[in-house]
Amino acid sequence: MTTTGTRPDIEGTKAEVQRIGFIFAMRAEGEGLVKRLGLKAQGRLDPDLPAVWFSGRVEGGSGGRNLEIAIAFAGEDPYHGCDRIGTLPATLAAYLLCRRFRPDLLVNAGTCGGFQREGASIGAVYVGGGDFLFHDRRIPLPKFDAFGIGRIPAIVDEAMRMALGAESGVISTGDSFEPTAEEQKFFERERVTCKEMEAASIASLSRDLGIRFLAVKAVTDLVDHPEPEKSAFARNLNRVSEILEERLIKLLEWMKVRE
Repeated sequence: MTTTGTRPDIEGTKAEVQRIGFIFAMRAEGEGLVKRLGLKAQGRLDPDLPAVWFSGRVEGGSGGRNLEIAIAFAGEDPYHGCDRIGTLPATLAAYLLCRRFRPDLLVNAGTCGGFQREGASIGAVYVGGGDFLFHDRRIPLPKFDAFGIGRIPAIVDEAMRMALGAESGVISTGDSFEPTAEEQKFFERERVTCKEMEAASIASLSRDLGIRFLAVKAVTDLVDHPEPEKSAFARNLNRVSEILEERLIKLLEWMKVRE
């Protein structure tokens, strides 16, 4: 891990990545990957918080590279009995994982709402491109207004994108599920492809810590579609999470091959 305030060498080769940390908001999005990789439960990332993590080694086989893998979840809220979704729990879990595991690459994987006008469809998979944005941090003060929007560069590793079989798209982050009319205008103006609740905040953290970052999002629902987002999300979550799992496995298989 580099010194705070420096930028990661995000254009390095995959040979420089041997430790990969994954952050999922919901257990349903990443539990299948934990089981598929045979990772061992490591308990809580902090004794006072519900965030949990799993770790293990993915063997490269003959001529391949071994990878150290860790997967973290923000955990279940003990007061409401649901996953702790949103920017604050995700960023805190990511920070704790980075301090405990020290990954060479941090991946925020999960589901998102997509936009038909930008070509999104149910089950499509995207990596963050352009800039990571915040769509609900409106601070009408000099300098704070730009800070609120974020515009954190999302430099795409094309080889990783191709290994995932994903497209590149602008990801915007907020803490509410259904957008306001003002946010809808923001999405259209910024040509947002994916709307979700973690990526920009974790991207900001990764930039501060000097860790390579990748956001991988699979579309469960369409924001600009007549069907209510919550209905499509509930219906498609498990199926789309399986699609996401398969793409992440493809990424790891590619990572294991020596250059």
